Amino acid sequence: MKYQPKNLILDLTELGLLCIEGPDAKKFLQGQLTCNLETISSTQTSLGAHCNPQGRIISFFRLFYYQGRYYLQMQADMLPLALAALKKYAVFFKVTLEPVNDFNTMGYCGDQLQYYLDKIPEKTDEIAESNGLLILKLSRRYQIVGQTTALLWKKMIVDNQPGSAEVWKQLNFEENVPTIYPETSEKFLPHDLQLPQLNAVSFDKGCYTGQEIIARMQYRAKIKNRLWCVSVKTEQVPQRGADIYDQTNIAGVLVDYYKTAENAYILQIMSSQADGLFLDQNKQYPIANDR
Repeated sequence: MKYQPKNLILDLTELGLLCIEGPDAKKFLQGQLTCNLETISSTQTSLGAHCNPQGRIISFFRLFYYQGRYYLQMQADMLPLALAALKKYAVFFKVTLEPVNDFNTMGYCGDQLQYYLDKIPEKTDEIAESNGLLILKLSRRYQIVGQTTALLWKKMIVDNQPGSAEVWKQLNFEENVPTIYPETSEKFLPHDLQLPQLNAVSFDKGCYTGQEIIARMQYRAKIKNRLWCVSVKTEQVPQRGADIYDQTNIAGVLVDYYKTAENAYILQIMSSQADGLFLDQNKQYPIANDR
């Protein structure tokens, strides 16, 4: 059964924004990102990735458009790496790229948001502007982005409970939404993390960096790997990007994790299977497929 948090507000300061603007912004991004810029508007967002020429994911983000600018929302510590990768190609276009320092992000889980904001989006991946803030609708939750999220937090804390970062991570895991960190950048192909199922990859938009490899995976390869949500008990803090093992070989990669109790973790792993796995090569810490 899926976790259904109710009336929780969450501080999402771990998320950052990269702004791309200029007369060539759309053309530039269309030739770099896996998602289709034709589907992005002031009311519609999309998940997407920027890949290297070998088709491996450099950064993974949510893309939205606001007041003539495109924004990539991703893990904040990914911004320098993502910016450097995009700037390699931006020199050929009339665009500027820079991190956004004056917007903050909060999350909301529940069904009372309409009491605090004049307008909220109704469908998944839609975005709306209300009270000077941007509201993004995800499948079972919302993100609120802008300069005055602190004021909204003060109003909402009266009738809503603050939630931990683990709540947001748990929902990501249940919805098979991965996060790319500096230590996992360029480790995965989009199909390894099931990005096509998240509508984060377009196969009819034309060429973009890494497109040839990604299309070959879609149409010619037998996809074996997928994301799994599993658990482990260990005295060692798991390491994102580390190998996981079966009885004899490397069997996958640890994508992400969060802690649930002392020495207890929920893992998001990429593997062709979820049974008979271990966190370590010495098989001291078995992974439980109990979710």
